[in-house]
Amino acid sequence: MNDHPVNGEHRRKRVLIVGGSGRVGQLVTPALAEHHDLRLLDLTVPPEPALGEFIRGSVTDFPTVRGAAQGHDALVYLAMGRHDGWNASAEWEVSHFDVNVTGLHLTLQAAAEAGVRHVVYSSSGSVFADYKNVDHPTHPEPDAYEVYGLTKRLGEEVCAAAARRHGISVIALRLVGPMSDDEWRASDGPHRDVVTSGSDVANAYLAALKHPRPGFRAYVVSGDVDRRIIDWSVTHRDLGWRPLARRH
Repeated sequence: MNDHPVNGEHRRKRVLIVGGSGRVGQLVTPALAEHHDLRLLDLTVPPEPALGEFIRGSVTDFPTVRGAAQGHDALVYLAMGRHDGWNASAEWEVSHFDVNVTGLHLTLQAAAEAGVRHVVYSSSGSVFADYKNVDHPTHPEPDAYEVYGLTKRLGEEVCAAAARRHGISVIALRLVGPMSDDEWRASDGPHRDVVTSGSDVANAYLAALKHPRPGFRAYVVSGDVDRRIIDWSVTHRDLGWRPLARRH
């Protein structure tokens, strides 16, 4: 894991990780466990259950989520719809609306009722129809219309509404191509210059947990070190985060 400059006094928090068994969960949970006390809620048993207490449950199971959130300082929402058959069926589309919109709404409501005051939501650069060609990089307006990006875009609206309704802090991290460090070093596709290493992704979540912001805020997380294509300067300004991974 890369060392990362995150300002502010450190305190271990009790953090509920929703969807911690998935791809991004496996990237970030080990780093979060080094700094915070975790409880993981998922339909699938995580590959490393020793990183925190595990509760089997769905994001649409309101009583289970509310019970799991009791006594926690923060919530990290990593849940995602189906990977298999990507964008190839109505069932696939339903799964992403269920998780990124309905399940997110219910989870935020349950967490707020349980006393959680800070949430970190896993959004995506895909909230933009073309995240490599955003006209206004500092305050861009999401414009995705494909199902995955659309549901992530709607998820951000759910987060903004929850922040206003419940008076909580919600930070959305717009992840660009999160992948393990090994995959990142070997990547050689058209998005090579903007995808993000797992260590940098994990540090973004640590920074977001450490720096609650009033209301709802969205921040881009990209491995574009020199900001040639994607501008992450606002993330650095507010959260103290920047990509550190370098290919040799």
